Parts: sequence; structure tokens; C-alpha cells
Amino acid sequence: MATTPAAPERTSRSVSRRGLVIFVVALAAVVVAAVVGIRGLLASPIESVAADGTATLHGTWEPYSCDARTCQGYVQAGARGVFIVLATGCPQPQRAADITVKGRPDTALGKGSYRATGCAN
Repeated sequence: MATTPAAPERTSRSVSRRGLVIFVVALAAVVVAAVVGIRGLLASPIESVAADGTATLHGTWEPYSCDARTCQGYVQAGARGVFIVLATGCPQPQRAADITVKGRPDTALGKGSYRATGCAN
């Protein structure tokens, strides 16, 4: 009598420790990148607005034009930025400095523009 060929038994598939470690590290990197990316897109340089309309702006200073009379530039946080004219007599912040300044919206400068009520610190 002929014997029928038996199918080979499947061995349980095991995941190597090295593969598992690589997977966990890659997953953590993707999660961290997603959180940082989303926070960067949703960040706003406008921290708060008082009842009198004065806004507290916080972010990275990028000068646009500064001379002996006036200094104007952008305060950026994440992907968003606002244009601001610093108060007369205030020292110009260094480029890429982290600043906080209070200001009022100034529609004469355009939407999303502010005029500082004091010096940046």
C-alpha cells in the first residue's frame, strides 16, 4: 500500500528580538514626528488677548526692516507669524531671538499686524 505524502508541519513563526526592537524604535520615531509636526502647524504667536485688546505675542523674532527711527518684523511660532512694529526707542532684538511683546492690532498695517505698546523682552 502506498503512503500519501504528509504535508510538512508548520513551525511557529517567531519574531527576532532585533526586529522587534527596530519596529518599536521606528514606531516611536513616527509618533514623535507626528506630534512635533502637528504642534508646529497649530502653534500661534498670539498667547493671549486682554479685555482692552492688547495681545501678548511670543515667538521667534525675524526682522523685516530696522533703522534709527523704527524697527519692524515678524514674530513666528510654528508655521504662523504676525507682523509687528516695535515701539520707538526700543532696542532691536537679535535675529531668531525668542521674544515676548505686548501689542495692539493695527489694521492700517494690514490684517494680522500689530503695533507694540512696549519693548520686547
